[in-house]
Amino acid sequence: SSHFGSICAAAISLFRVPRPVARGLATMPLPPAWSDVFSQAERLSGTHLRSLMQDQVRNDSMFVKCGDIVLDYCREKVDQQAMEKLFALAQATDVEGKKKKMYEGVKINETEGRPVLHVALRAARDASICVDG
Repeated sequence: SSHFGSICAAAISLFRVPRPVARGLATMPLPPAWSDVFSQAERLSGTHLRSLMQDQVRNDSMFVKCGDIVLDYCREKVDQQAMEKLFALAQATDVEGKKKKMYEGVKINETEGRPVLHVALRAARDASICVDG
């Protein structure tokens, strides 16, 4: 789907949370989707990437192509079960809606009360990024 790359990037970031931090967060009361993700991280913590890489079906399932761009995340410490939980988390936390707001220039940075302009950093030189009219 169109947001697969965004979710994969989030997945990779989540599974790189240092274990002590992840364990500390896992003890806090979290919505089920978050708890499921931390459970997957804990489950995979003792698994070596070499053993995951031996599963060719897993590896082949972790390639996504969109136009000329290929996302290959088979060298990340995730499996299909972990990805399913991450997709469920993305849906439960409305990643698509938040991404849409980001592209629209909506003030989603609650701490600073302003839009996040990450997309402007990657926009073409002649692109128009409109904020507050």
